[in-house]
Amino acid sequence: MGAQMRELVLGSAGLIGAELLRTLEAKGHRVVGLDLKHGHDLRASVDLKLFANCDRVWFLAWDSGGAKYLEAEELQHQQYKNNCELSCRVFDALAQTKKPFLFTTSQLSSVPNAYGRTKQMAAQWSSNLGGKVARLWNVYGWEPPGYRSHVITDLVFSGLRGRVRCLTNGQEKRRFLYKSDCVDALINFFESPLLTADMAGPQQSKISEAAKEVARQLNVGVEFGEVKGSEAPIEPTELLPQLNQKVSLADGITAVIADARALRNKD
Repeated sequence: MGAQMRELVLGSAGLIGAELLRTLEAKGHRVVGLDLKHGHDLRASVDLKLFANCDRVWFLAWDSGGAKYLEAEELQHQQYKNNCELSCRVFDALAQTKKPFLFTTSQLSSVPNAYGRTKQMAAQWSSNLGGKVARLWNVYGWEPPGYRSHVITDLVFSGLRGRVRCLTNGQEKRRFLYKSDCVDALINFFESPLLTADMAGPQQSKISEAAKEVARQLNVGVEFGEVKGSEAPIEPTELLPQLNQKVSLADGITAVIADARALRNKD
C-alpha cells in the first residue's frame, strides 16, 4: 500500500468510520470523510469528483443502530427508504468511476427487517460491481448514548449513573469485536486478494457476561429484565485469516468507560 493513498470514507463520523479515518490518517494517507452528521447527505447527491479523485472508497454509511432502533416497527419504512436511496446514489457513483471499494454488511443481514433486507441487497450489488464485502459481528466502542446506540454503550452509560441496567434477561449472545480490531481487519482485508470475509470476535459471549463485567469495573450493581433478547443465530463461515483480536472484551469495556468519563468531564 502506498504511503500517500487517497482515501474516501463514507460514513466517517460513525463508530467504525471515525476510527478508520483516524487510523488511515495516522498511516499518512490523505483522507476525505463524508457523513450525514457533517452535512453530507449521500441520499440526495454525491460529488463524482471526490470519487474520481480517490484511490479507493470505504462504503460504511448506513441507517443503523442498536436492536432497539433496528427492530422498531414504526421506523421500518424510513430505514428502507434511507438505505435504498443511499445505495442508488453511491453505487451509481462507483459504477461510473470504477473505483476499488469495500462495503460493510453485518451478521444481521440475515434478519428479515429493513436493515437486513437492504444490507443483503447492497452486498449483492457490491459483488456485482466487483467490490469487496466485509461481514461484521457486534463491533463496539463508545458512542453517544441514545435510541441508536449499541448494548455496550448502553450498559456503560447506565452503570455510570449508578447501576448497570440490561433491558433483557441477558442470555442472548454476541461475538464482540472492539472498533480498533475491526478497523485493522478491514484494512488488512482491503489489501488482500479476498473478495468476501467475516470479521468477528473469537467466541460467543452472553450480554449478561458483558453487563457483569461493566458492573465489576464500575463497582456498581447490575439488574436484568425478563424479556428474551434478539440474536441472529449464524456463525462466521469466512473468517478473515489475518484477523487478530488485540483487545479483549474486558479491555474493550475499560476503554469504553474511559472514553465515556472523558467526554462527561469535558461537558
